[in-house]
Amino acid sequence: MKYFLSFSLFLLVVSIFFLSCAKHKGDIEEDIPAASVNFLSPAQNAVYKGDSVTIQAVGISTEPIHGYDITIKKQNDTSVYFFKYVHEHNDTVYISEKWKSELHTNLEASITLYLDHEGHTSTKKVGFHVQ
Repeated sequence: MKYFLSFSLFLLVVSIFFLSCAKHKGDIEEDIPAASVNFLSPAQNAVYKGDSVTIQAVGISTEPIHGYDITIKKQNDTSVYFFKYVHEHNDTVYISEKWKSELHTNLEASITLYLDHEGHTSTKKVGFHVQ
């Protein structure tokens, strides 16, 4: 009987431990703002002849955006040729930036929206070519 009570107590403690750590229906989920980036320019796989590229996009979020990055780099490479951070608080951001290119290669434009101060982001990339 003594072992039965000890074993029952052990099972009760283990059950309480596992149930307290388990996720339950109705638990509050972390609210992550929904966001999207829509490129207006450049279009995917666009070919630019000359030295000027215009980056235009609209970023939209369900909560205020805390800023955004614009990055231009060579496709499949880590070398960054252009970077700009803009600190702006709004649920819609209009992005317009001109960049003068001296490169003749496949490039990638990337826009990252900062959705909060907890590190949540939304990123969109578009590839293009400069001749």
